[in-house]
Amino acid sequence: MKKLMIALGLTLALSAPAWAANNIWQYNQHIAIDMDSAKITTEKGMTILTFKTIEKADGVTDNCTYVYNVDDQTIQLKEMISKTAKRSYKSNFYPESIKTGNNVIKGRAHMANNVLKKVQEADAMKGSHKR
Repeated sequence: MKKLMIALGLTLALSAPAWAANNIWQYNQHIAIDMDSAKITTEKGMTILTFKTIEKADGVTDNCTYVYNVDDQTIQLKEMISKTAKRSYKSNFYPESIKTGNNVIKGRAHMANNVLKKVQEADAMKGSHKR
C-alpha cells in the first residue's frame, strides 16, 4: 500500500506541471502570461482586460497584474510583487496613456493587445462571450 501511495504521489507530481503549463503562454524569454487569469469585462461601458504575468530577469521575479482599458487606451500595472533572494516587496501604478507613454508602456500595451486577441479567439472557439 505504501509503495502504491508513493507511486501515485510521484505520478501526480510529474503530471501536474505539464497540466499547469497548458494555460501558460510564454510570451518571451522573460515573461510568462497566465491565460487562465485573462478576463474581459465591461465596466461603465468600457472594455477592460485583466491578466497576470510572471516576469523574470536579473535574479528578480515579478508577479504582475495588468489592467488594459481597450476604449481609453490605457494600461495599468495594478500590482507587482517583486521577489529577490533577500526580499519581497509590493508596488502599484496608476493607469498610463498608451499614446503618450514611453517605450515600456507601449510594449506592455502591445502585450496586452496580444492577450486580448488570444482571449477573443478562445471565446469565439467556445461560441460564447463572457462579459
